[in-house]
Amino acid sequence: MYKHCMFSRKLYEKEENIKKFLKNLMIILLILLLLYVIISKFYYNEQIVKIGGIGSLIVITDSMKPTINSKEMIIIREQSEYSKNDIITYKDFFGRLITHRIVDIDGDNVITKGDNNNAKDDVIKKSNIQGKVIFHSKILGTIYIYVLKPLIIIICLGYLFNFLKYILFAKILLKIGKYC
Repeated sequence: MYKHCMFSRKLYEKEENIKKFLKNLMIILLILLLLYVIISKFYYNEQIVKIGGIGSLIVITDSMKPTINSKEMIIIREQSEYSKNDIITYKDFFGRLITHRIVDIDGDNVITKGDNNNAKDDVIKKSNIQGKVIFHSKILGTIYIYVLKPLIIIICLGYLFNFLKYILFAKILLKIGKYC
């Protein structure tokens, strides 16, 4: 019976170590993702941070109304080909991101127009296209703007603070251990 208890305790300790390892791994991955986003946004001045060719944006105008409204979150995906009537996000001449519908394609030239606009946009090159809209949601946009964005920042800063505290505490314990 004693051996059984020892086996259960070792198994329990092994499970706890695995849980701690996975928790630390998730924290490290979250910190790496946060660093990737921060470096992409601020150092490389990327307007869209894409992972695997997929990115998300919040629409700030009503130019695509009624299809896509202001404050909706859109998910875009890079495509090898784009077709007439696809809703795309592209960089215009000034580097701004625009989400409009393709109304004409002539070789490498693309003409777009917002559903709520009267006039077509200037011609753009296919290389300016950032991706095709594959999903949009008003609810997700609202949640992101008013809840998640501030919450994500607070949580990430909390994890970063705790991780740095853990590293600092571990170094202090190692130094104390040398003198004991």
